[in-house]
Amino acid sequence: MAQYCSAFYTLCFICFAGQCAAPHKSPCTLPLNTLHTEPLVFQVRRDGLCAGRVDEIARGLDGSNLDEPLHVWWSGLRWIVIEGHHRHAAYLQRASNGGGDLQVPVIAHENTPLETAKGFAGRLNDRAKVRISQAERLDNAWQMVCMGSGSIKAQSNAGGVTESTISNMRKVKATLERRRTPTAQMIDAGWARCREWSNGKTRQDHSPDALEAMAHEMADELRGLNITTALKSPDIFARALEILSPELPRRLIESEPFWDALDDTGRSLLAEKDAEARDIIEDF
Repeated sequence: MAQYCSAFYTLCFICFAGQCAAPHKSPCTLPLNTLHTEPLVFQVRRDGLCAGRVDEIARGLDGSNLDEPLHVWWSGLRWIVIEGHHRHAAYLQRASNGGGDLQVPVIAHENTPLETAKGFAGRLNDRAKVRISQAERLDNAWQMVCMGSGSIKAQSNAGGVTESTISNMRKVKATLERRRTPTAQMIDAGWARCREWSNGKTRQDHSPDALEAMAHEMADELRGLNITTALKSPDIFARALEILSPELPRRLIESEPFWDALDDTGRSLLAEKDAEARDIIEDF
């Protein structure tokens, strides 16, 4: 599960930090060394920074780009860049080339909830020259849904996606939660993969608790089909399963719950069937 914790625990840390008091005065500039980045949370683009774009901005820092402030958010412990990662990297590049102690123009969001700050990251980046894709915007909104705060309308406005999209995301989240999928895994897997998991279109590595939860979910679905008669006639039920899928009865017998349910007599019958099959093969 270690691969499914980086973005999630970064979010947890930021949520905790955000409980601290905000600065009394909203700054217009900040020293470069006071600005920090959390790319797992606020870098919406999957490919990260474009080196060519950073170089282009760095060459214009004495002119056209001086009036473009970075959007920064107060986490409770420090200022974090939520939009303007390329400009921030350009300032760092200039500083490393002897630019001295730089003061960076900023627009501060010091009293903004985390999910709203994430929404800013998506909407503001979408206006930049290196635009975000629809998939990246959806992943940003999915993270907000997984964080579980705010109304559908608020999450829609913050994430820059429709309210119906947020509703669908909430349904997928509820399905995966019933299957005991950890929030960390949902966040780090992203929206597209989680949607496929909820629809059963791709295989997911499930914990024993998740498998048990899925079994109970399937049992509830079977109860809704009113299969009482089938349960009273196991031979007919077994044949119905065979009609549905010729391989299903064999795969059920090989499953751990069915094997555990077999008593000594049942296992002896299976052994006899195996012996008969071997005898037939040897006769040929």
